[in-house]
Amino acid sequence: MKSSLFCLLALILTVESVRGACTYTSSDKKYNYDLSALSVSSGYGYLRNGGDGYNYWFNVCANLPKSNCTQQAPVCQASQTKAGQNVPTGYLPATFADGDTGTGSGVVITYVNNVEQCSGNTPRKTNLHFKCVTGLAGLTITSITENKCLYDLYLSSGAACPTSGGAKGKIDADLKKMSGGSIFLIIFFVGAAVYLIVGSIVNWRVKHASGIEVIPNFELWRSIPGLMKDGFTFTKDKIMGLTGRGYQSV
Repeated sequence: MKSSLFCLLALILTVESVRGACTYTSSDKKYNYDLSALSVSSGYGYLRNGGDGYNYWFNVCANLPKSNCTQQAPVCQASQTKAGQNVPTGYLPATFADGDTGTGSGVVITYVNNVEQCSGNTPRKTNLHFKCVTGLAGLTITSITENKCLYDLYLSSGAACPTSGGAKGKIDADLKKMSGGSIFLIIFFVGAAVYLIVGSIVNWRVKHASGIEVIPNFELWRSIPGLMKDGFTFTKDKIMGLTGRGYQSV
């Protein structure tokens, strides 16, 4: 029983460590990101054919669950023609930076391999360039480039969008601050505007009304002041005890 609880606790801590390692706050402190949903826990991770005779396998903020590389790593370069010719192009821990086009555009995750270096003692380095695409499920691999052991993978995902802060965070915060009355008023005035616009167009185009008569249910709205006056008069008379009182001649 104790061993089972220990294993469960270890699993929870492992999951939380992956999640915690995959969050980032932009350099200007305006945007928060959480890419942990893109981390895979089974299979070989994500695959991209580099077009250079190599396949590139990678994971987000975690080592590859299965890998063609003998070493545990989050990224692996494997030859398409020579079995066993593979090398990690970066190791954990990852470092984070702002997106390529601004602090609210996404995140860049970098893995570095200082062990299996290239010629000239050049470290291998892999940059995962995540672009925020609102509503895009999963992960789309756009392209990959390699230049003297610097590997750049360009990726798009809705999970690469800010979870808070910036425009999205401001909208979310404003919605949370709105009271039920505010929401009702917004719905009421928007509905009234749609009613007037659509109704007027129908009266004008279909019923060939003109002038003030294009207003939907014009006769009803015109009678409202009189109905309100009658209502006030009735209420006043009721309060003063005059309603329903008969008079007898003396």
